[in-house]
Amino acid sequence: MSEPTNEELITIATNFLLNAPPGEFMEVVTDVRALLPNESLLNESAGRTFREYNTEQMIFVDAPGGGHKVLISKYGEVSDGEYLDPKGNQVIQFDHIKQEVTGKRAIGSGETDQSQEALRAAFEKEAFDYCGQHYPHGTTTVYAKDGKIIVALSSARFNPHNFWNGRWRSVWTYNPSNGECVGHFRIVVHYYEDGNVQLNTDTTQKITVPSGAPDAVASAALKAIAKAEQTFQSSMEVNYNTMGETTYKALRRALPITKVKIDWNKIRTYRISGLGQKQ
Repeated sequence: MSEPTNEELITIATNFLLNAPPGEFMEVVTDVRALLPNESLLNESAGRTFREYNTEQMIFVDAPGGGHKVLISKYGEVSDGEYLDPKGNQVIQFDHIKQEVTGKRAIGSGETDQSQEALRAAFEKEAFDYCGQHYPHGTTTVYAKDGKIIVALSSARFNPHNFWNGRWRSVWTYNPSNGECVGHFRIVVHYYEDGNVQLNTDTTQKITVPSGAPDAVASAALKAIAKAEQTFQSSMEVNYNTMGETTYKALRRALPITKVKIDWNKIRTYRISGLGQKQ
């Protein structure tokens, strides 16, 4: 079999990186770099790969001088390395390789949909209240784009000492013209103590929000979003509690190959007897 080309190696390495669990990206980078015959192969694609991973994961950073956090997401990307911070009325500049904010500038003409600013601001207020109550380890950024309101939410918990990390991402797109609000949830949890188990959930839901004044619409929308997300989380808990008694139990052999239950008391007696004979 022929050796893979450099292009094939880059494709394989990129796939590994883009599928890195939350909070473990740099560890995967280090491992992939060690596997490649020439680490310059990784350097060639690092900028694109880091950017895609960060925006897809919707990582968040401290807004310069704002006292709040802002998402690095494709919904707020105005150029390579520049992301909208509507709450701070600014564009932040972010270095994907160094994973840090490098500067800021004022929002330029045409970079936001000013026709929906009143509605966006109302959604932003409700979204931050909701996030503060239910996602203390995350944040939200609300955008106005192409006549629609986009509520993006990301929350992450990293606990490497106990061998688990996870991230919740949800994006709700509200269309004022018909009152439809479409939500997309993505959950990734990685547990790796004495094994390697991942939960990956990807689902879409729709709700309808009655029309009205911006404040009333935003309040109704976030109440409906809260109900939908709580119902989804509760259904997951029910499924996994049930799975322990059904799916996982079905994977285990009910009886050993002999079809006879093991008598653990007898085995313990034999073991104690054997120890006594050795003495």
